[in-house]
Amino acid sequence: MNARLYAGVLAALMVGPGAVTASYADEPSHLLDGKTFIGRNGEKGSSLATDEQEALIFADGLFTSASCEPYNFSSSEYVTRVDGERIYFEATTTSPSHGQIAWQGMVEGATARATFVWTKERWYWDTRREYWFEGSLKE
Repeated sequence: MNARLYAGVLAALMVGPGAVTASYADEPSHLLDGKTFIGRNGEKGSSLATDEQEALIFADGLFTSASCEPYNFSSSEYVTRVDGERIYFEATTTSPSHGQIAWQGMVEGATARATFVWTKERWYWDTRREYWFEGSLKE
């Protein structure tokens, strides 16, 4: 057995088949590419949604929030992990003038739910607001 093959077999035995964890990947994922979820946002702690419809878009390894685009929040790479029938995702979008938004969500079937935290640091005070999203797969 050559050294490279031996090292690979040894590594596989050390890791073992049950060692795969449900952690987020180090590399961007494309598991949700081609999917768009349409729904509503609201401030955390309130069941009332905003009047504005939201679209969470996954394409080419990038995550985009349609309602944040007018504020110059860029699309960003997203990462995923799978746990049974659920796909969990994370992304952080940034705006040169409006700070950043950290997204965490879960897709199960045709439904997506997410929480996101908008932060903006200023020299005189910081902004931190938490929101929720719930939507369905666009047909």
